Amino acid sequence: MERILITGANGFIGSNLCRSFLDASYEVYGLVRGTSDLHFLEGLPVTLLYADLSEPDPIDFPAGLDYVIHAASLVLDLASMEEARRNTYDTTRNLLGQLRRRSIALKRFVYISTALVLGHRSTSISEENRGRRARGVQPYVKAKAMTEALLMDEFQEHGFPVVILRPTDVYGPNDRTSSLRVLKGIDDGWPTIAGSGKRILSFCYVGNLVRACHLACQMRGSNGAAYTVTNGQDITWRQLMGFFQTRLDRKQRFFVPVFAAYIIALATQLLHAVIPRVKVRVSFYPVSKVGRDTSYDISRTRRELGYQPDQDLERQLESIVEWYRAEKRQESWR
Repeated sequence: MERILITGANGFIGSNLCRSFLDASYEVYGLVRGTSDLHFLEGLPVTLLYADLSEPDPIDFPAGLDYVIHAASLVLDLASMEEARRNTYDTTRNLLGQLRRRSIALKRFVYISTALVLGHRSTSISEENRGRRARGVQPYVKAKAMTEALLMDEFQEHGFPVVILRPTDVYGPNDRTSSLRVLKGIDDGWPTIAGSGKRILSFCYVGNLVRACHLACQMRGSNGAAYTVTNGQDITWRQLMGFFQTRLDRKQRFFVPVFAAYIIALATQLLHAVIPRVKVRVSFYPVSKVGRDTSYDISRTRRELGYQPDQDLERQLESIVEWYRAEKRQESWR
């Protein structure tokens, strides 16, 4: 039985990884903070390691560790550069230092980055065909890019067996960052379709990201390589939001022009900066995505990683709605 450590195991992506690797008969260890909400790990036979990667305290790594999937990261489009660096770059550097000091010889280290390092608001984005810079989440993206560079230096200088995965916006059960906010907004009557809603977004179901992680841990792909992960299919904002509206029995009664959505997002962010207790329901970054088509080229991921995404979109979206309803019944997100 191979041993795998998943950082951020209690979070959206981490909890989905834990469940899937347990199902695949791995011995799963989860790295979490002592103050972490373990709601998503209830009932799972995950061995928890309690540590804060922002602190230098030693981590009690299990003997014979084969893989690490580093999913822990600050995911916040309103984060400052200091916050983003401390909770993304510095935590990864600390983790690498601790692995090195313990002389742990991993088969592979998988880092969950973001496709935004390649830009957005363009089509067929790749290393060779980059999109526009994601200004609305720049500190987050900068911290991810810095972390990728750190890991690539480790690969080039020490042969560190790292593979970087760059998912686009990830949706799925346990997603409190995007999916929960969207569905709760629809439930509360917010107009979640801006403009015509006909622009393409790059969708990545969490199960497809998990699939790519499995392939990386099966030693597919090359050390020192970065692979973009998406559903590999076009979907518009109207299709996505329309599905959720229908399943929640809500009908959007008025449509906000994109330019008006920009103004609302900018105004609320400025108000939040002055009065922090004011909640930002819509930030600049998600609005920036609805005005232009965004898609990514995953041909290299298919070819080198052997990645074949599940494209049963209706089943994927239904699973998000089912999770939302279960969470709502428990009121665990209030």
